[in-house]
Amino acid sequence: MKLTRSVSYAVAILLKVQKISDGSSMTAAKIAKGAKFPPRFLYRVLRRLVDAGLLNGISGPGGGYSLAKKPREISLFDIVLAVEGDQEPTLLDSVARGQSKSVKFINELIKRNNKRTRDEWKRLKLEKLANIK
Repeated sequence: MKLTRSVSYAVAILLKVQKISDGSSMTAAKIAKGAKFPPRFLYRVLRRLVDAGLLNGISGPGGGYSLAKKPREISLFDIVLAVEGDQEPTLLDSVARGQSKSVKFINELIKRNNKRTRDEWKRLKLEKLANIK
C-alpha cells in the first residue's frame, strides 16, 4: 500500500481530536492550529474521516469534530483505508523469456509482505499512537 502525506494529516487530526475526553467537539480551526495543514487538504481529510465513520462532524455554532469510536477501536489500517482506499500491491509482470518463475516468486513475496503489513496496521491502534512518548 502506498502512503501519502494525507495519512500523516489523518493521524495528526485523530491524535489531536482524541485528546478531548469530555465528549465535546473540536473545530477545524483548532485542529489546524499549530499544525502544517494546508486548508484545502485539511477539509478533504476531515471529510474522508467522517465518511469512514472515524470522526463525527457537527455543523453549525458549537460544531466541530469528535471521535466516532474509542481510540482503542481505531486502527492505523482504518485510517489508511479511509484516506487512501483499499489498494492492492503493485505486482511485477514477466517481460522476458525465462523469468516467469522468478517473477511469480517475487510477486508471492510482495503479497505476503503486504498481508503482514496490513495485519500489523490492524493491530496498531490510535490509543497506542497517542501514548508513544
